[in-house]
Amino acid sequence: MSRRHRPGVSALSLVAHIEEIVIATSGEDAFELVFGVAVARVVGKVRATGESIRKVALAHPELAVVDLDASNEALIDRVDSLLADALEAGDERLQALDAIFESLTPRVAKGDKGQFFTPRHVVDFVVTALAPTAREVVVDPACGSGAFLAHARAAGGGVSYGSDIDPRAVRVARLVALSQGRSPLSVVRADGLRGSTLPTAHVVATNPPFAGRADATGFEVATLVRTPERDTLFLERSVDLLRPGGRLGIVLPYNKAAGASFAALRRWLIHRVRVLAIIGLPRETFLPYTSQRTFVLFAKKRGAKASLSHDEKVFFAVSERAGKDSSGRALVPADGHEGLSHDLDDVLAELVPFLNAEGFAS
Repeated sequence: MSRRHRPGVSALSLVAHIEEIVIATSGEDAFELVFGVAVARVVGKVRATGESIRKVALAHPELAVVDLDASNEALIDRVDSLLADALEAGDERLQALDAIFESLTPRVAKGDKGQFFTPRHVVDFVVTALAPTAREVVVDPACGSGAFLAHARAAGGGVSYGSDIDPRAVRVARLVALSQGRSPLSVVRADGLRGSTLPTAHVVATNPPFAGRADATGFEVATLVRTPERDTLFLERSVDLLRPGGRLGIVLPYNKAAGASFAALRRWLIHRVRVLAIIGLPRETFLPYTSQRTFVLFAKKRGAKASLSHDEKVFFAVSERAGKDSSGRALVPADGHEGLSHDLDDVLAELVPFLNAEGFAS
């Protein structure tokens, strides 16, 4: 793939260019235009035209493809030409879909909900540590555009299910599911805290919304934390979704690991799961959307008769390189090999042997 279209590096400039073209030539919604082109290319496996988009839309109503203005055929063709390389089949297509639709999602709308796209090297890190197998069910109750589900499948995981409240995110997650041969209906639009019917999971991998309030009625953590934010409720929801022995990988704000006001929450947690690892992430991880400090928690759900042992080991590490600069731009080494500017591979080299020795996946 050419440097211009390399996923993660050029998506912002590519989408910005498309948005400029759309604004200058039509009244179309750039998201809907790009989504329609992607549906034709990825699902229909054809060049995008108004007609080819309509045909795929009829075959897949669950994608809710918007009918584009027939007078914009030249615009559809131009956008298709710009996206053709990025949406070619292969391992890079998943990265391209991630990057393109991240760029098209309004920052303010996501930030108001405390929702931020998880950098894909962080997704890979979490999924690699969780090591889902082909016989396991993977669930994300706040799946967004489905990155954890898609990367779990790419890593050899089995059936994946997800839910999200954002309709556009669900449509993208369904498109990604189709691109991998998964059922698009494995992703539902629903409140992952209450409104979704998700199966019991072997693995839960998630980055829930960090901010905002939700109805905490019926949640145990509501008795431990004053006015718990949604990430706290999603932590309990994730534990509840796991079968005994199931594995959890969840991104949380730093205060849940260190804040004095969350000590009761941590005591509650360690009696329900065995905490195996806490990995601090750099402040730049979620830039340009937020500079909030976060960490990844890896844990294993205790069985009904399992109790806390005081000799349990916990792996602690701090990532120092986020793969981004202070403005949130991805850092790419001079040789062009993406992903090498972060240090999560170094953390994995120490973490995975520890998890294996502690029977994390057994």
